[in-house]
Amino acid sequence: MSGLERLALLLSLIERLCAVMAQENDHLRRMDVEQVRALHLEKRRLAEAYEEELGRLRREPGLLADLPLSARAELEEAMRRLQAAARRNGEMLWAAKTVSERLLRQLAESLAEHPFALPSTAGQGPTPSSGKVVAMSCDQRI
Repeated sequence: MSGLERLALLLSLIERLCAVMAQENDHLRRMDVEQVRALHLEKRRLAEAYEEELGRLRREPGLLADLPLSARAELEEAMRRLQAAARRNGEMLWAAKTVSERLLRQLAESLAEHPFALPSTAGQGPTPSSGKVVAMSCDQRI
C-alpha cells in the first residue's frame, strides 16, 4: 500500500472515530445507555484499527517522508481533531459515571434514612398504607 493510500485510510479512520465519539457524547448527554452500549464495539474496533495503521506508519517512516507537505499537515490536523474528540469523549464518560454514582449514593442514603416498611406479605412490595415516599429528582441530561 502506498503512502497516500495509508494516509487516506488513516484519515478515514480518524474521521469515523471522531464521528462515533460525537454520537456517543450526544447519547451520554441524554443518558441513553443502550445507544452508548451499541456504539462501544464500533468505537473499540475503530480505535484498534487506527492504532494498527499508526503503528504501520511508524514502522515505515519513509512513507510519511515521501508524502507532500500538505498531506502531512492534513494528517497532523486530523490527529489534533482526534485528540480533542477523545478528550471531550473522556470528559463526557467521566461526567456520566460521576452523575450515575452520585445518583445511586443519594438514593442509597435516602433509603437508609427512610426505609420502606414492608407489609406482612413480603415480596409483593409496599402497599399504599405501609410505604414511605422518598423524594428524588432526576434529569436525563448531563
